[in-house]
Amino acid sequence: MTPTPTPTPLPDDGILLTFPKGLLGFPSLTAFRLYEPLDGYPLKFLQAVDSQEVSFTCIHPASIKADYEVPLGAEEAEALHLESPEDAMVLTLVVVPEDARLMTTNLAGPLVVNVKTRVGYQIILNTEKYPLRFPIFPQD
Repeated sequence: MTPTPTPTPLPDDGILLTFPKGLLGFPSLTAFRLYEPLDGYPLKFLQAVDSQEVSFTCIHPASIKADYEVPLGAEEAEALHLESPEDAMVLTLVVVPEDARLMTTNLAGPLVVNVKTRVGYQIILNTEKYPLRFPIFPQD
């Protein structure tokens, strides 16, 4: 009897998230998969389901700015159906330049996702209070 070969593990399919209004600049793309690579913390990857060439790097902003909070308006809170703050996952999009030490994240356009329903919205905040290019690594 020949041994049964061990199956090769399939790649992680990610977590399917729905953004009913799309993302800024991509209103027609509403389905994304969130990937959390084992060796990539705190970075994550958001891949459009219907357009494989559209992919974003993102981060939990609290991992780099502990006091970061997203003020939700009544419309956003109602649309997300959040029962408690723990039901919200907040991500911000990251720009990765050639020199990775200069990475920034957009605190003015966070993605807020209901972790129970996996539905999210991009929230647009005041850029005077929330910078578009917040450094991920402290600059000397």
